[in-house]
Amino acid sequence: MRPIITVGVGGSGGWSALAWATEQAAATRAKLVLCHVCPPGSALADRRSGTPIRLLELFDPALARAVASTRTRLGDARVRLRLLPGDPGDVLLANARDADLLVIGPSGRTSVDGTAGLAHRVATRAPCTVVVARPVSPGTDAPFAGHVVVGVDPTIAGHAALEFGFRYADTHRLPLAAVRVTPVGQQPTDPADLALLATEVDPWLHKFPDVPVRSTEYVGDPGPDLLRVATGARLLVVGDHGREVPPPVGSPWAPVTPLGEVSGSVIERAGCPVAVVPGWERPGGRK
Repeated sequence: MRPIITVGVGGSGGWSALAWATEQAAATRAKLVLCHVCPPGSALADRRSGTPIRLLELFDPALARAVASTRTRLGDARVRLRLLPGDPGDVLLANARDADLLVIGPSGRTSVDGTAGLAHRVATRAPCTVVVARPVSPGTDAPFAGHVVVGVDPTIAGHAALEFGFRYADTHRLPLAAVRVTPVGQQPTDPADLALLATEVDPWLHKFPDVPVRSTEYVGDPGPDLLRVATGARLLVVGDHGREVPPPVGSPWAPVTPLGEVSGSVIERAGCPVAVVPGWERPGGRK
């Protein structure tokens, strides 16, 4: 059974999301669902998924070119376009119900009135892993440029993040950096805690022997330090501690839960794409 990737296209950051999702679909032979949210009153909203490319070109030439290019790359059978009206966040969440991965573009930070940006809203409720396709920044202090950087912690979500990171690195033949940041004043003294990074990483070294791995520990502030070391990375992977409990049976998305401080920070500020991985497994093995 092919994996399914749903991607939000159009709007702020939508084209970068499509580029990232297309590369991932090509590498994993996944099916790709392009989800375009139509503005109120749009002529496309009534046409939904059956709109021919020639007609689409009349209403939205940029979208038509993107769809045609994606189908050329992946094949018509693996690409589906959904044209839907409504709130972008709700539409993306509803269309992620059957997805293994949801890819969205970066959006604005939380506003002064407390309203969360689209990326933050979706990441708190999605029923699967969410990738925010932020642009890669070269930076001046980029120790892991070109790596897959995984934030390591001994939680269910942390374990899921390591698995996702190793699979992505293996698929794309990339080196991986496993990074643990311990807050100042909380340095471990117990031997088991001191060996935590190796304990978490070692099982994946055996499962993915072809992935070059660098393991590094820092003492500092987890959010800013992860942002610093992930600058220029191919992907930063973090576990979402707010999604360690699966959604209720029949629910199209997870309950509204606050993102952890680290994951909430990196999706808004990271200098690379970010994957936020929930700590529960969907029926059939999907996450």
